[in-house]
Amino acid sequence: MKRKLSLLACTTWLFATTASAEGNWIVGLVVDGGQSPYAGADASAELFPYVAYETDRLHIGVDEISYDLISRDNLDITVMIAPRFSPDFPDTALFEGLDRNDAIEAGFAATYSLGDAYAALSLQGDVSGAHDGFSGKAALGYDVEIGLVTVDLSAGVKMRDANLNNYLYGVGTDEATADRPAFKMDNTINGFAEITAMMPLAPKMFLVGEVSYTDLGDAFDSPLIDRKSKTDLIIGVAYQF
Repeated sequence: MKRKLSLLACTTWLFATTASAEGNWIVGLVVDGGQSPYAGADASAELFPYVAYETDRLHIGVDEISYDLISRDNLDITVMIAPRFSPDFPDTALFEGLDRNDAIEAGFAATYSLGDAYAALSLQGDVSGAHDGFSGKAALGYDVEIGLVTVDLSAGVKMRDANLNNYLYGVGTDEATADRPAFKMDNTINGFAEITAMMPLAPKMFLVGEVSYTDLGDAFDSPLIDRKSKTDLIIGVAYQF
């Protein structure tokens, strides 16, 4: 399984209130699992380390590098550059000969808060030439505390352009075989829902988790796909010092 490294959503949210201008380190271990939508893929999980350095505005991690351009009581605007790892195609005859490169993407994210509720918007595009596409996300969310557990609930839509869709799920005419017909996708907008949670284990140590569900919509018509949705699960332990 390719590392999605979306634990940033947990760690930035966790430690934003305690990060200082001098900076703090965040280290941890993460289990990244889920059910791939690709045909013939089994549910899988991978254990990997997580390392990041944060100040009150700057984040440098294995997931992305980001900087808060605007950070006010209700509004945050961040710019970032991050990797998108190539699709984790199953090792079967159906995917033989398909070649995708890892990409580097740059973009921004904006969040407007109103009490415990918020609205978020993000957009990022390929700057490495791996797929020349872009994606965006718009969501509404709410933070709630349940005992010692802090939970972030969000739902919205994800947008991908044709270039990114074909990088993930398309089959070019030069890649078509008898069992893998050519398939070209257009721009798409699909719904998603996500739950992120945090529970303290000790001073400066937290258990974090994230579950996300994404409807694949038109991607389900691809000969590479045999599921109508994509589910991801991340669980990890993080320590700040």
